[in-house]
Amino acid sequence: MPFNKSILVLSACVALLLSACKSQSQPSITNVDATEFKRLVEAGNGIILDVRAPEEIAEGHIANTSTINLYDEGFVDKINLIPKEKEIYVYCQAGGRSAEAAEILTKNGFVKVFNLEKGLDGWVESGFPVAKTEVEKDEKIQRISLEDFRALLKTDKPVLIDFHTVWCAPCRKMAPVIDKIEEDFKGKAVVMRIDVDKSSDVGRAYDIKGVPVFILYKDGVEKWKHNGIVTEAELVKQIKSQLR
Repeated sequence: MPFNKSILVLSACVALLLSACKSQSQPSITNVDATEFKRLVEAGNGIILDVRAPEEIAEGHIANTSTINLYDEGFVDKINLIPKEKEIYVYCQAGGRSAEAAEILTKNGFVKVFNLEKGLDGWVESGFPVAKTEVEKDEKIQRISLEDFRALLKTDKPVLIDFHTVWCAPCRKMAPVIDKIEEDFKGKAVVMRIDVDKSSDVGRAYDIKGVPVFILYKDGVEKWKHNGIVTEAELVKQIKSQLR
């Protein structure tokens, strides 16, 4: 009898554990007001996503926002470049488009999606700040064919590639860091920022997901890889490790 009881208790524990794991992995959409949305954003555990049109975004947006127009024909391809383990804080002008975007996000594997009820209108009504960003043309980001990329990797120098997109806020944050490293290692290493949207063949061939993605190659072989924000010191350390 004690043995049977132990089996029953163990079975119950396993069932509870499996149920908990399943519930944690189930995609969820949580509608939140502006105050809770602000708290989530400031916690810094996820990615803010504005799904409005570029002309709307130019009028004002929440700071540090990644921007992908819901009605862009490449919307699904672009969201699939975002790290899926991250929480997504999505908003639009009034809440309608972001609710639609939230459904698309969960169908594409994003587990925790938070939708801002009433959108940016509700954010402004709550007295929270709106940023305006002067968008300058990025002269350093490159478009490259798969053939040219493979040729690039044939050099005997270390090659550090920053795979990113112009709409990704973490990518924009890292851009000046990569540009500085490119200047510092001129003649010693190849350092390049590649636009994955415009170099989609390269992105598919090398399975680039979760921008920004940093990959260091030597003699055509991947030596190091990192997804997301990384320090300048770490990047420099990795390049120096491959210098002859």
